[in-house]
Amino acid sequence: MTTHHASHMPLQTPRLLPLFVFLATFALYTRTACPTLGGAFDSEEFQHVAYTLGIAHATGYPLYLLLGKIFSTLVPLGDIAYRMNLLSALITAGAAALVYLNAQALTRRPLAAVATTALFATNVAVWRQAGVASIGPLHLLLLNAILYAMLGWHTHRAPLTIVAFLFGLGLAHHRTTLLFALPLALLVWLDEPNLLRRPRELVRVVLAAALPLALYLYLPIFGNQSPWYSNTLEGFLAQISGGDAGDYLRLTPPQILEGIATVAQYLNASLGVLGGALMAIGTLSALAHRKSPVENRTALFLGTATLLYSVWGTLYAGEPDRYLVLPFAFLIYWFALGIQSIEDTLGLWSESADASIAQIGESLRLSLALILVLLILLPLPARWRAADWSAFDRVRKTWDEIFTWPIPPNATIVGNWGQLNALRYLQRVEQRRPDLRAVGTLYDPTPQTEAARAAFADGRAIFLAPGVAPPIGDYRYTQLGPLLEVRDAPQLRPPAAPKNIALQTMLTLADFGVTTALEPYAPTTHLAPNRTARVALTWRAEGRVPDFLVRVRLYDPETRVIAQKDEPPVRGLFAASRWARGEYVSDVHNILIPAGTPPGAYRLTMQTLDAQTQSPTSDEIALASFAVERATKLTRDQVFAAHPLTLALNDTIELWGYGGFEGAARAGEHIGGSLVFFARGDVGVDHALTFALHDSTGSPAQTWTRAPLAFYPTREWKQGEILKAYYDLRLASDLRAGEYTLAVGFDSLHTIAQMRVEP
Repeated sequence: MTTHHASHMPLQTPRLLPLFVFLATFALYTRTACPTLGGAFDSEEFQHVAYTLGIAHATGYPLYLLLGKIFSTLVPLGDIAYRMNLLSALITAGAAALVYLNAQALTRRPLAAVATTALFATNVAVWRQAGVASIGPLHLLLLNAILYAMLGWHTHRAPLTIVAFLFGLGLAHHRTTLLFALPLALLVWLDEPNLLRRPRELVRVVLAAALPLALYLYLPIFGNQSPWYSNTLEGFLAQISGGDAGDYLRLTPPQILEGIATVAQYLNASLGVLGGALMAIGTLSALAHRKSPVENRTALFLGTATLLYSVWGTLYAGEPDRYLVLPFAFLIYWFALGIQSIEDTLGLWSESADASIAQIGESLRLSLALILVLLILLPLPARWRAADWSAFDRVRKTWDEIFTWPIPPNATIVGNWGQLNALRYLQRVEQRRPDLRAVGTLYDPTPQTEAARAAFADGRAIFLAPGVAPPIGDYRYTQLGPLLEVRDAPQLRPPAAPKNIALQTMLTLADFGVTTALEPYAPTTHLAPNRTARVALTWRAEGRVPDFLVRVRLYDPETRVIAQKDEPPVRGLFAASRWARGEYVSDVHNILIPAGTPPGAYRLTMQTLDAQTQSPTSDEIALASFAVERATKLTRDQVFAAHPLTLALNDTIELWGYGGFEGAARAGEHIGGSLVFFARGDVGVDHALTFALHDSTGSPAQTWTRAPLAFYPTREWKQGEILKAYYDLRLASDLRAGEYTLAVGFDSLHTIAQMRVEP
């Protein structure tokens, strides 16, 4: 740890390197940012509260909301939600630049500073917060800004009032900034023990810290616009104190042990064994080596802050991305000091008069740099996948779909925290369906129970968002797209154009239709792999209906069932035996088009089953025919293969896995399985696929020749397609018992599975 007073040489930091760090990390975070509404636990709230100058949950975060209002108003990119996500990317990039400056100030080693910054910037918790609307990035920025200013004051390069002002800004944003007070006070007392005897300077410091707290006037100024915030002194104090923090504290020994394990797991994932070792070296170096008083005080200051935030991360069971990152934000500087310690040692070798020792020292320094590069790069793909929000548009698509369904005017919608805030965003920012009444619920059914009573008293409809528990009481249920409608009386009005297909004596299928989930409501004629078909059924009870299950099946062009779902109607919340005579019940069943499904004409059917025996109680009814579209954007992990592998079958087609085929069978029986293909390029020609069964001596026992996909010839395969094909192979009746291997290929064969033919 190298720290200097004004009499020493000033810190030499390449001027453009912090700017490069900022631009590089901002580009990275922009690439992986969420493109629209949604994200982390509180993202939907911040995306509408900042723009509308509303009141967020405790402690209010006035600094963040004001910055969000300014940024989302002035930056003309995407929707308001995306602008708030982009603000997080910008702020986190600034935090990364400050991490570089702090590490450089502590070590004066560019390698240590760059490696520390890269480790911080690619940490999953940091990176995830950088892509969504969150108060975490601003907290990281302010903590690092306070640290940078304090190191500057410690070396007589910055006034203490700057430190105090930044500390006040931190308090105007997040209450855990208070944990920094003790380390700051300790270093001030050690460096300037006579400060208390200089009252004018002390008053300036206190005023500098207190001035940003005026930002909390945001609450009484804008509080009257909030339907839930009490704009009174009592409400103000409850808001800024965040009184619910105690609900998340780990206080019992088992809880504390759980917290220690959680922090340890997170740090191990963040640092790895090598990173942890470098952190330990930095800590031991600070403790073991005799240093100047200035360096010792810096180590004590940094160590105290690290300890306090580590204890807080252990005791507080809040959102992992936001709170586990706090100890990491300080521990990385001990990682930097570990690199510095090793570089110092290797530097002595490099300066040795012995040329061979000097050469060894230089080689080891290069090796250290290479190891640090690998430390950052090797886990980077996995961290990218964990932090990448760029394809996350589910929240936006969910509500875009909901708003196209015929929800009656002035209806109530009950949702959880994220759903409620998504609805409020669309109402308050985009002015969509402002007539809908929003009711929030979290852990108990009380809010929806009270909302149901109020809605029925006013003659209004009430719907539950997906996943919300039903209200307490004897209610009836029906479905409208992804929503569950609560009713206090049977629905006796028929559909607009009923089809009325008699299924059982007491049950009629009055209507049906198929749409695509997460798309505006419309009958579907095309579906893409990895998308969900939303099957809407309307039942009519002709009398007392016995409980039943609904079977929905998806058939491929060869009439093979590739997806099936058996489940009770109305999510199992409204048993058929409760239906009244003449009652219409709307029902929805979602069936996924499996990733890897080849293009072609597919059919959806429906059948009812006895709830107890699961035997069919109706004919199989054709619901829809539609085309599965070509997909070239799927990823490998989306297509299931029981046995993944990578085999190049030719220049354009790879085999990425198989399932089935293995096990035991008898001669004359059929063996079935699947293969997963990947088109590395446009194929353009037809290929025939050969299956070959070899006995234990390697001699061929039986062969089959098939088109890889009979209804989708390889000449039509396009670059990037992942295709899953199913096969049914009949074993020869004269096949001898024994062990066999199965090979597949085009011109040459590759062994993939082992099987056994039994007598």
